[in-house]
Amino acid sequence: MVAVNSKRKRIRTKFAKHEIPKSLIYEEYDGKPMYYRGYKDVLNQFKTVEEIMGESDTQAIIIGVLMNFLFDTIDRNKYFIVTNEVGFHLKKRSNISSDIVIYDKAALQNHTFKNKYFEIPPLAVIEVDIQADTADFGISEVDYYGIKTKKLLDFGVREVIWFFSGIQQQIVARAGQDGIISTWDKNVILLEEYRFSLAQLLQKEGFKL
Repeated sequence: MVAVNSKRKRIRTKFAKHEIPKSLIYEEYDGKPMYYRGYKDVLNQFKTVEEIMGESDTQAIIIGVLMNFLFDTIDRNKYFIVTNEVGFHLKKRSNISSDIVIYDKAALQNHTFKNKYFEIPPLAVIEVDIQADTADFGISEVDYYGIKTKKLLDFGVREVIWFFSGIQQQIVARAGQDGIISTWDKNVILLEEYRFSLAQLLQKEGFKL
C-alpha cells in the first residue's frame, strides 16, 4: 500500500511548457508543439523517453514488411527510400515526421544537405498508426490524420498512404482527389506503377496481426 501511495504522489496532471523537454516533441504545427503519446508517463518517471519513442511490435512488423516489398520491387535507380521518422521542415515553426518516404533519386542527388530536416517534398509518404498525443493538442486522431495529410499534400507530396493496425484499414490520399478508404486486403497503387496488398504481404512473410 505504501508503494502505491508513493507512486500516486508523483502523478501531476498539469505541466508548464518550460517543464517539458524538447526531446518529447513529436511534431510542431504553426509553433504549437505536439508531444509523443505517453509523454506524461516520462514526465512522471514511469517510462523513459526511449520507451515512448520506439515503435510498437505491430508497427515495426508492418513497416518492415513494407520496406522489404519496396526494396525488392521499386526501381531504386529512379527512387530512393528513407525510413525511421524522416523529418520535414514545412515552414517556420512547422515540422513533421513520417515513417517511410520515397524520393525522386535525382532530386536528392541535386539536394544540398545541411544536416537539418528536409525542405523538399518526397513523392510519397507512408504512415503506420499514430504516435502523437492528439488529446493534449485539442484534436481527435481523425482530425490529426486530416491535418497531417493536408500539410503533407500542401508541402508538395503527391500521395500519402496511411495504414491503421487497430482497424486494419488504409487510406490513400492524393492531391486534388478524395481520399480512398479500404481494408488491408484491397490493393494500393503506389507511384502509379506499384500495386500491393498489405494483407498479402503480411501473409507472405508469415505474420498474423
